[in-house]
Amino acid sequence: MTKKSVFRITEREWEKIRTSLERCGDIGKFEYKGFDDNDEDLRGFRLAKNAIGMDDKLQRYGYFTEEAAFLYSYMAANAAERLGLTGKLAQTFGRGYSWVRTGWFDMRDIKNQHVIKQMIFFNVFFGGDEDLNWDFSSVVAKIKLKIIFDEYVKWQHRPRSFIKDVNIYRNQLDNLLSSNCH
Repeated sequence: MTKKSVFRITEREWEKIRTSLERCGDIGKFEYKGFDDNDEDLRGFRLAKNAIGMDDKLQRYGYFTEEAAFLYSYMAANAAERLGLTGKLAQTFGRGYSWVRTGWFDMRDIKNQHVIKQMIFFNVFFGGDEDLNWDFSSVVAKIKLKIIFDEYVKWQHRPRSFIKDVNIYRNQLDNLLSSNCH
């Protein structure tokens, strides 16, 4: 696959993210860096590799692939940074966005606090809704993403509210993990 193909894939998926987050602000155009045969930027290489892998599997599996999850996690974290989130909050926003967008959850992250923030993202987005097939360009999805984004902004500005919310979800995660271990 050519560099041009990778650009086409990442631009297509970036526009989907851009549309879904438009109520949060404008994330601008995707700036793709790192896809160069001589480039040592591992993230750029991984982004290209996952974009290609996702696109190859899209017809058969849709977005439910590890490659799509990585691509969306990386790109949504980048979008969150452009909207003002920083550091780990931007990263976990990206991971949560990826989870609800692709349905792929990385079990290697289960002991990590990122999981708790992803659970919050997932629960706020889906609530009690049993239909997990959302149109991310719909008004309802955009409103839910704005609510979630505002929650992350609140955590960034008021860390105590973050600690309180994380403790609530940590208890839920602990209960889930202990019930699955028996």
